[in-house]
Amino acid sequence: MIDYMSNYNKDEEAQNYDRYLFKKKLDTLKEKKGFHTALITLTIPPSKKVHDVIGYLEKEISESSNIKDKNNRKNVLSSIRSLIERLRLYKEFPENGLVMFAGQIPEEGRPGTEKSELYDLEPPEEIQTFRYYCSSEFYIKPLYDMIEEKGTYGIINVENKEAAIGWVRGAHLEIAKTMTSGIHSKHNAGGQSQRRLERLIEEGAQNFYKRIGEYANNIFLDIEDLRGIFISGAGMSKEKFAKKGVLDYRLDEKILGFVDVSYSGEEGIRETVIKIQDKIEDLKYVREKKLYKKFMDAIVKENGLATYGEKEVKYALEIGAVDTLLYSDKIDKLRVTSKCSKCGYETTKTIDARELEDYQDKISDENCPECQSSNFEYIGQKDLLKEMGEMAKNQGSKIEILSTETEEGMALNKTWGGIAANLRFRYN
Repeated sequence: MIDYMSNYNKDEEAQNYDRYLFKKKLDTLKEKKGFHTALITLTIPPSKKVHDVIGYLEKEISESSNIKDKNNRKNVLSSIRSLIERLRLYKEFPENGLVMFAGQIPEEGRPGTEKSELYDLEPPEEIQTFRYYCSSEFYIKPLYDMIEEKGTYGIINVENKEAAIGWVRGAHLEIAKTMTSGIHSKHNAGGQSQRRLERLIEEGAQNFYKRIGEYANNIFLDIEDLRGIFISGAGMSKEKFAKKGVLDYRLDEKILGFVDVSYSGEEGIRETVIKIQDKIEDLKYVREKKLYKKFMDAIVKENGLATYGEKEVKYALEIGAVDTLLYSDKIDKLRVTSKCSKCGYETTKTIDARELEDYQDKISDENCPECQSSNFEYIGQKDLLKEMGEMAKNQGSKIEILSTETEEGMALNKTWGGIAANLRFRYN
């Protein structure tokens, strides 16, 4: 089962699509569990020679022959041999290297029901270290780290009475901290009492700025991929805060600009993101907002430049009308095919992935709708996203996977069924 995820130097939309497919494969591998040390993960840098890796595994056969538990020994040896057999198919490793997974997976969660499984994936980034890892589960955390979107922008929203600190990365907006100053900005005192209250207000503001700075330092200094910080607010509060010197010098150097907003606190953070979207348009969070807005504008105007639903979007793909395919990351559907071996009748339908086992059982009990014979059976499946993705690629259409972490991604999933498209042209 060779599953390559190459060409990560493509445009951003194609990278996001491939990254999502890769993540789905990792999610599947993450659920695989075995007994003892029967699951093997092998990470291979591209510079490694195939015969050297095979030689290493042959030595592991000798070492693993000393495993005391008979069943575990049998499973480990079987997994190593399957890796060697697969490696013999390679002349050299792909440009990013290779990650291989082999193991005996129990079908019913108990010894004696194990089934051999083998996967090899080309990672989205180059493998740096050769590693042989045995456990009761596959070692996939480094691969998840590879597909995590890089690049974080920090936001500090400052008002006299309220402040908030947040950051945005990929499709995720995090409100890390909200706080209030406790300062009373209005008073009716006069004379010395008025000057005293003004001094107390100024001291309160200074202490509040200091507190904001301490939280911001603790939050942002721990973010390794911090690209910059925007400070927002109404009036002069944001500039006053920046001049107080309460931010660590390393963060002070990362201030990208000041943003005027009407709201404070959490809503102030969200308004800031909207105001700076042209400056952070490389982030998935911003890209999704723009794509969904374009889709909704077309729906509201009824100008024929948007459509939704599996059937409708597939037709638009077939005729080359799709500019951008919008697909929710919560959609997990399969195209399943059944066929009669007697008359050749074949049918394909879409089901939820979790219904696959029930569907297979159902088909095994049904007769062929065409000739009524009992030779009607399930013959295969394909991920709906892959099917539609291939159609999109063939037509030169872009593919965007919208995350349900964003309001737009959630709306696409809940309101429009998770499948929609922005169109190039109208059609009847």
